[in-house]
Amino acid sequence: MKSLITKLKASGATVLPFLNSWEEFFEVDEDGRSIDLEELTREGKYAGVRQAYNSGVKLRERYDHLVDCVDKTENKAFSIFSCSCSRVLHTAENFALGFFKEDELFANVRHVIIPDIAPQRGADTLTPVKACLRYRQDPERGRSRGHVLSEEFKSVYLSRVADRLRLQFDYDFSVSDLWYMQELCGFEILATGNEESPWCGIFTQREWEEFAYARDLLHYYRSGPGTPYSAVMGFLYLNATREVLELGPEKAGKLFFSFAHDGDIVPLVGTLGLFPEIEPLPPTHVQDNRNWKLSSVVPMGGRVVFERVSCASNIGARRIGVRILVNDGVVPVPGCQSETTDGGICPLDKFVNLVDQKGQDVGQFDEVCGLSEGLGRRPSFLRQDWEQGPGRVQL
Repeated sequence: MKSLITKLKASGATVLPFLNSWEEFFEVDEDGRSIDLEELTREGKYAGVRQAYNSGVKLRERYDHLVDCVDKTENKAFSIFSCSCSRVLHTAENFALGFFKEDELFANVRHVIIPDIAPQRGADTLTPVKACLRYRQDPERGRSRGHVLSEEFKSVYLSRVADRLRLQFDYDFSVSDLWYMQELCGFEILATGNEESPWCGIFTQREWEEFAYARDLLHYYRSGPGTPYSAVMGFLYLNATREVLELGPEKAGKLFFSFAHDGDIVPLVGTLGLFPEIEPLPPTHVQDNRNWKLSSVVPMGGRVVFERVSCASNIGARRIGVRILVNDGVVPVPGCQSETTDGGICPLDKFVNLVDQKGQDVGQFDEVCGLSEGLGRRPSFLRQDWEQGPGRVQL
C-alpha cells in the first residue's frame, strides 16, 4: 500500500486529486515496513485493543455464573490459552482485562502461550495451519490454492474496474493497484476510527461485494472447506473441545478461552460444516446466495463458542446438550437437526458421536500432514488442572 501511494503521488494531481491533502495513517521504517504491521490497533473507535476488552466485558455478563471456576487457593490459577503471535497474545490479555475483575486477574489467572511454530509439538497446537507440513507444501490442494483462485477472481472483476476508472481518471490502474486501494479503505477506517475514507468512494457497491467475495474465496480454499486438509486441521481443537464437554464441569472445568488466528478458526468451522455450500465456490463470478461469508465466519475479533447446557425434560431427568454460537449467533449442528431441541441444542451423546465419526473420516493429523511419527496426535494443553500460580508462561 505504501508503494502504491508513492507511485500515485508521483503520477500527478490528475490521479485521485484527494491525495494532495490526504494524510497517511501509518509510519514505515527504513526498510519500508509498517511500524505497526501485524499489531493491534490502539486508538480510535475500532481499535483492536478496545474490541478485545469489550468482548471480555460482554462475555463476563453472559457467563458470570461460571466464574466460580477461578480457584482462589494459593497455588492454583485459571488458565487462558493463546498462540504466540504478538497480536493474538495481546488480544488474549486485553480480553482478560475485560472479563476478569482486577483481584481475579492478577492473583488467579495464568496465560499459557503455545508457540505458533514448533515442529516438535506436531498436533499439540492452536495453529494447525502452520503445523501441517503437506498442507503448506502442496501446490494444488494446499494453502496456495486459496491465493491462486482468489487472484483468478480478482483479475475478472478488477480488470472491469480498471476499464471504468481509466475513463474517469485517465490512468491505467493495475489489478494490484485496485486491490490495495480497496484494502486502504478498510485499513484507514480501522486504524484512524474515522467514519469514512476517500478510498471507499472510488468503488461501487457491486465492486465492494466482489471485493468481499475475493476474500471469501481466499479463506474458503486456503484453509476452509475448499482444501482437503481443512478437516484434519480443524478436528484437532474440535476433538479437544468434545473431550472437555463430555467430561463436564466437575471433572474438566467450567470455562476455557483459547485465542488463535482467523486462519485457524476457519478449519474448525469447516470441519463442523457450519456454513455448507452445495457446490464449491466458483472463481469466475460471485455466488450471491452463498452461505460462506467471512463477514459471518471470521470478522475482526470473530469467535466460536461451545456451550454445554442442561435442559429440563418431560420425564424428570435433565438432558445435557451442546449449543454452538458463531459471533454470538446460534448455528445448528449439522447432522443433529432431527434431534435438535429449541435453541439449536444438540444432545451431548449425539454431538460426541458426530465428532467421533468425523475423526474416523479425516484420519490422523500426523499421517495426513506428513509429520514424523510420535509427534503427538492431539492438543494436550486444554485443561484446568495447573498447579502453578498466575502469570504468563510459554509451553
